[in-house]
Amino acid sequence: MKNYELLPTEENLIQTLSDDVLNRNKDIVYFYDILMAQEGASSIAIDGRWGSGKTFFVRQSMLVINAKNPSSTIDDEKRVRITHRLPFKNNSEDDTNCDLAVYYDAWENDNDTDPILSLIYEITKQLSIEYDFKEKDFFKTAAYIAEVISGRNVSGLLESLKGDNPIEKFKEQKDLSEKIKQFFSDILVERGNRLVVFVDELDRCKPTYAVRLLEQIKHYLSDDRVIFVFSVNIDELQHTIKHYYGDGFDACRYLDRFFDFRVALPPADMTKYYEKLGMNTGYVSEKVSMRIIEMYHMELRGISRFYRQVKTAVFVPTHENRKFDFSFPDGKAREFMLMYIVPLVIGLKIVDISLHDDFVNGKNASPLIELFASDEIGEWSLRNCLNNDESFNDEEGKTKVTREEIVKRVYKAIFVNKYTGRQYCENIGQYEFDNRARGFIVSASSMMSNYADYSI
Repeated sequence: MKNYELLPTEENLIQTLSDDVLNRNKDIVYFYDILMAQEGASSIAIDGRWGSGKTFFVRQSMLVINAKNPSSTIDDEKRVRITHRLPFKNNSEDDTNCDLAVYYDAWENDNDTDPILSLIYEITKQLSIEYDFKEKDFFKTAAYIAEVISGRNVSGLLESLKGDNPIEKFKEQKDLSEKIKQFFSDILVERGNRLVVFVDELDRCKPTYAVRLLEQIKHYLSDDRVIFVFSVNIDELQHTIKHYYGDGFDACRYLDRFFDFRVALPPADMTKYYEKLGMNTGYVSEKVSMRIIEMYHMELRGISRFYRQVKTAVFVPTHENRKFDFSFPDGKAREFMLMYIVPLVIGLKIVDISLHDDFVNGKNASPLIELFASDEIGEWSLRNCLNNDESFNDEEGKTKVTREEIVKRVYKAIFVNKYTGRQYCENIGQYEFDNRARGFIVSASSMMSNYADYSI
C-alpha cells in the first residue's frame, strides 16, 4: 500500500520545493520577505489547522533562509535545489541574507523538565557543532543560562555536544541578560547577524510545558538579533492555555503578549495536489472522494490518509470494472456502493467516528444526502435508482421525485431495513439491495474484500 503522506525529511522538503506541488513556493517567498523586513526582536505566529502542512512550510522556510545565507553550512548543490524554483523578486547574488535558522519541535521535547533547557540544547546542536570549543567558552555561557533559568546543573547534558572537550563549572556568575547577549553573539559569530527560531507543534504539548516555554522565551530570550516563529493552531493553543489557567481565562489576549502578529497559513492548491495523488482522471470514485474531502474540510494529512484507503478499497472495481461481473441487479448494487458509499464510510471513519457509527447503524442519512446534493455528482448519479414511472423532472405520465427522496430510499434499503422470510431484498431502480449490503460496505470500507488491492 502506497503511503501518500510525505514525511518532512530533508530530501522530501527539497523535492517538494522543486515540484511546488501545493503551489506554496510563492507564499514561502512572501514569508521570507516578511522575516527579512523585521527590525529588532520579533515573535510571529503561523496559524493553521492540524494537518494543513505547517511543518512542511516552516521547515522549508528554514531551508530557504539557510540556503540564502552564504555563510551557512549547506553545500552549493543543495542551495541551488532549494532556491531555483522560488520566485524571488531579485534572484541575483546580492539577494542574500545574514540570517541563520533552526527548527525546534516542542511536542517532541515536552517530556523534558525544563523547556528552555531543551531549546538551548537544540540551538547549540544545530548551529554550534563546528566551533573550536577549546578556544571558546560558548558552552559555559549556554550552561550558565540554562542553570539560572531552570535551576539545574546542565553541564553534563551540554557536554555531550562537544565530545572530549570538558566544560568547567562556571565560577563567576554575571548578569543573566549579559550572558544571553553573549550566547547569541557566540552562536552567530562569523555566520550570521540574526537567528530565526522556528518553534513547531506547541499546541500539541502538555499545557504546563507549552505555557512555561512561551513565558520563558518571553522573559529570558528576547534579543534584537532573534526572531521566533511559532507554528500553531491558534484555536487549539487557546484550549491548551485555558486548560492551564482555567476556562474563564482570556487565552486570546494572553497570546497577544507573545505574538507580535499572526500569519494565516495560505491554503494549498488542491488541483495540483489532487493531480499528484492521481485524482485527476475523471472517474466517479475520484469525484466522490473530492466531494467528501470538500464536505468535511479535510486537511492535507487527512486527505492523504483518506485517499490511500479509498484507492486500496475501490480503485480496481471502479477503474477496471471489466474484471468483475456487475451486470446483475445485485452486482450493479455492489458497484454503486463501491463508487459512492464505501468512500463516504471511509471518510466518516477518519473525520468523525460518532457520525460514522450513526451512519452505518441506520440512524443518520445526512452524510449521504449531502454527498448527492452536489451538482458534480447530483442527479445523473442517481438516475439508475429511479423506477420506470419516476423522474427528477416534470415528465408526462411520471411521478416527480427529489434527489433526497431517492437517497433516503437507498439509505433505508441498505442500513435500516430488516430482511426476513420471503422479503430478502429491495429493488430500487436497477439495483437490488439485500441483507448483505450493509456488511459488504463495512467490509469493503475496511479494505477487507475481494475488491481490495493492497499493491496500489
